Amino acid sequence: MNVQKVVGILVAILVVFWIISSPSTAAGTVNGILDSLASAGSSLIQFLRGIAPG
Repeated sequence: MNVQKVVGILVAILVVFWIISSPSTAAGTVNGILDSLASAGSSLIQFLRGIAPG
């Protein structure tokens, strides 16, 4: 087993443990990440509309 695979498995185990031990905090974090991605996407669309001709 290579190191990258072992680290990936350990990270996955820690994430699952974090979700099980503190689901409300995990849900808040995921919602925050998704809100940030939605805001970034909206900003990108607004930028592209601003530079598009017509």
